[in-house]
Amino acid sequence: MKLKYITLCLTALVLALTGCKSNKKTGEVNEKGLPVFEFNNDDSVAVRQLADEYVQRFQSKDFEACADMLYTVKNDSVHPLTKEQRQGYVNAMQHLPFQGIAVKEQKLLSDKDNAVRIALLISPDGDLETERGTVNFVLNPVYIGDKWYLTLRNEHAEGTGLYQ
Repeated sequence: MKLKYITLCLTALVLALTGCKSNKKTGEVNEKGLPVFEFNNDDSVAVRQLADEYVQRFQSKDFEACADMLYTVKNDSVHPLTKEQRQGYVNAMQHLPFQGIAVKEQKLLSDKDNAVRIALLISPDGDLETERGTVNFVLNPVYIGDKWYLTLRNEHAEGTGLYQ
């Protein structure tokens, strides 16, 4: 009887611990043979909050704080920007003349292949709403270890370009 009780408790504990893990994969694959992911409103809100915080820091020209929000992905793990990457990012952004900034679009497609398009108003007579006089860059939110992180989207980013 006591062994049954201990076994039952251990089983409940294992189920509780494994049930808490969040897995966004549905178990299905798309026409390209890639895993299908399912995101909910909480994911959209979390990514939008990260993007809005980034834009707010960028607007106030706190590029060091922006760099603190950016990561790279290697072998399915996230890493802060290296000292050299941070310095390159900060230097580039400090020399970029802009009048305003806004999040224009957000796409969540997979754990590592996503997009938040940001518009920078570079023309004094431009308009962020119509995107006249703007340039765009894209952040790539990634979902690793039950958390969203912002990465810079480029051709070298791990896992990008598969779903787009």
